[in-house]
Amino acid sequence: SSIPNAGHGAFLTYLGARVLKAKPAARSLRLLKEHIIEHAVGTQNPLVAETLGGRKLSVTLTGDNLHYNDNSIYWSKNRSDKFMEVQSNGDNPRSKLLPPGSRKSSRDSAIESFDENEVQCKVHKEVRNLREKMSDENGIGFLGIHTEADYRVDNDKQFWSYPNAFELGRYGPHRPEDRKTTLHFDFKNFILNYEPSEWSYEVPEPILNRRQIVDITDNDTGKVHSVARGHTPIYVNEVGHNSKLHSNVLIRDKNDRSVYYYVCIEKERAMKKGDTVELFVDYGDHYEQVRERKGYGQVNMSEQLGGDEEDGARLQRNFHEREEVEKDISSLKICEMFHLVEFLTEKILNPINKSIGSLSTGQSDLHRQGDLIARRRLDWVGEKLAERILKYVADPLVDNSSEFISSLKESVLKWRFVSMPKLFNQLNPELRKVLLGELSEELLYQTRSRLPNPLNEIVWSNIAIDLTRKTTHSMAQYLYCHTGPVNARKRHLGECLMSHAKYAAEAVRNGSNAFNNLNIKSIPHVDVDYHINGLSFKSPRRKIEKKNLLDGSKEKMISLYDFQHTIRFGTAAAMADIQAYYDAVELCGIDQYYIPGKTRRVSECKRSIVSQYEPSCTNSSGNRSPQFYWMARSVDTFTKGAALANEKWYLENQVLAIVHILASTCVDWNPSSEETGNDLYSLERLCGEIELDVNDAKKALSQGATNPVWPASEITAVYSPALSDDGPMKGFRLERRKSRCRTATSSAQQLYKGSDAEFPGWTVKETQRANSRHVDRYWTHPELEGVMVRSKVGLNTLLNYMQVNGVGLKSAYEKNRETTKYFSGVKMRR
Repeated sequence: SSIPNAGHGAFLTYLGARVLKAKPAARSLRLLKEHIIEHAVGTQNPLVAETLGGRKLSVTLTGDNLHYNDNSIYWSKNRSDKFMEVQSNGDNPRSKLLPPGSRKSSRDSAIESFDENEVQCKVHKEVRNLREKMSDENGIGFLGIHTEADYRVDNDKQFWSYPNAFELGRYGPHRPEDRKTTLHFDFKNFILNYEPSEWSYEVPEPILNRRQIVDITDNDTGKVHSVARGHTPIYVNEVGHNSKLHSNVLIRDKNDRSVYYYVCIEKERAMKKGDTVELFVDYGDHYEQVRERKGYGQVNMSEQLGGDEEDGARLQRNFHEREEVEKDISSLKICEMFHLVEFLTEKILNPINKSIGSLSTGQSDLHRQGDLIARRRLDWVGEKLAERILKYVADPLVDNSSEFISSLKESVLKWRFVSMPKLFNQLNPELRKVLLGELSEELLYQTRSRLPNPLNEIVWSNIAIDLTRKTTHSMAQYLYCHTGPVNARKRHLGECLMSHAKYAAEAVRNGSNAFNNLNIKSIPHVDVDYHINGLSFKSPRRKIEKKNLLDGSKEKMISLYDFQHTIRFGTAAAMADIQAYYDAVELCGIDQYYIPGKTRRVSECKRSIVSQYEPSCTNSSGNRSPQFYWMARSVDTFTKGAALANEKWYLENQVLAIVHILASTCVDWNPSSEETGNDLYSLERLCGEIELDVNDAKKALSQGATNPVWPASEITAVYSPALSDDGPMKGFRLERRKSRCRTATSSAQQLYKGSDAEFPGWTVKETQRANSRHVDRYWTHPELEGVMVRSKVGLNTLLNYMQVNGVGLKSAYEKNRETTKYFSGVKMRR
């Protein structure tokens, strides 16, 4: 492909054209004028077969003259009129065409009695004679009356097809197992690390009363299977958000269950002889989750969230997926659970167990890494299913002795990854790292409400990120990968955690001492850069909107000292520089000349460090903002010696919080019966190692880890708690799997109806138009009964009017309701 790192692509080369010679062209034009296209004559009752699994198959009949007119859709006008007359007359029970004693309907019998040879049509006779003269049965052209000798080469003829298209091939399904319910697909997609979602489509036809997914990947690897790789459509790449790429392939479904690709070249991009173009398709908004994981979604391009190659961004997406898996399991009925366990055991668990059993210590390719992740996720899903079964059998109305339930319990028990400790010792360092990474994700998922956005450089310094990795890896080895006496392992883990915390605390102090040195310019640049990298936070350098910067007067920035939201570090650093200017203006008694966001654009600092800040009015600190106690400043401020690093804040928020929250949440430190006392791990011992006052530590832990969330992102990811004020267990949730978007269908399709994450309190309805890829969005609000907002522009018009004029939603609507292009429905009364 011409797209970097996109792998293979599909290309179309135009080899030239042959056009009809003058005489055959004139004859063809004359005859075509005497024909019409008649699609109505088909199999009257489409033949559909249904298997025991709920899959439906279309049955097609082939044969000579099966649909009359030699199976051609081009009918001469006389013959078409006569055939329609026969159909119409057949509806009359007294029709003379109805054979005596027939048990069929009059219409069916009338059509069967239609004799084509009795219809006197000179045009049809001429066409038939031309066909009979050919040695080859299949003539060329719409009417099938031309041979190759009727054509000449035309090197100047350009090729384009719009609005028509030609079939490129079937995308899927190719095998019976390519068709799945959403439930089975979603679990497969989670277990196989979300690769199947890159290749899936949703089709209109339900299967087993659930939405149906066309999935062309192997069940044990998530890779495209060999049959699909033999078809061209899978090599067609998508345009994404690249404005330089143009879609020239359309997606259509046949019979509401099969997906096909069609090439459509527009006239503006007509091809000359010898031209080669790469084929591209547009998957639309439904593919955005995959784009974000691969690193080319909208939020990736704005640097507000990375792809899955960034640990912090990947964890946030994966946490959401785990929440959805737990939600699905909690709602499963026992029969659904049985079929799900059967599918996952036979199609995924058994093949992966076989693959892992043959794993060699020298093998560490992507396939082996995927096997380890999938096997561990099956273990995790099995634990959640076992918990669901326990809740189910706790119901007094449930027969616990049922063989059905016993079989389910036994199957789930086999999912436990009991061989992991032995396997771990056989793995090479690269595969060990992969397995520890998956186990670390599970541990961080348990603490997600207290350690927000782990491994995210926007929230955590590099010292904290390194500490998080070391801590979770040590805990994962103790909990899952090592064997031996429990207390001995606990003691070793406790020592490891103290060592990790002590090392991180020393890194904080060394960095703080360097920046707090009165003669910082004497420190070598290499050492300064090292400490900056350890203590600083990354920022995507977004523009800070004027509406967020200015106070009510619109002439001055809001006060950092009284702002109640926790400001993002990069934003706070940029605003702190402005606050310093205001403080200087007030101190010197001069007139200000600078209005942030109004006289000059303001953007976040790329790198920032939390500084010391000693408020003078501590007696009123109870009502002050988080920034009243600490302040993020730009890195330049520290290198110039104008700010001091806040050592205590780093020790409390970037060292203590990580180690203690993970240790107290994920490990039971109570000693076993043969040992007394509890010196394995404690908060007091941790504080002693990092030289932090215990009372200060308890206060910091009670306040929770710092989670800067303001201002909210202008571009919202498909799902990202890192860009939301809501915790990981609250707020709006999009469906976790969005299949590729189908293009035009014969009827309008409702894609979504529910809460809008971008506009809280509003309900949005998304509908894909019939025969179009365009999606219409309409908003409604409980306060505007009967009113529908028809565009985002109209919605923003209302919200801006409310903000500027300080009025409610009803008043804003009454003032703008005459703009009918924005609103529809009833007009409200005052």
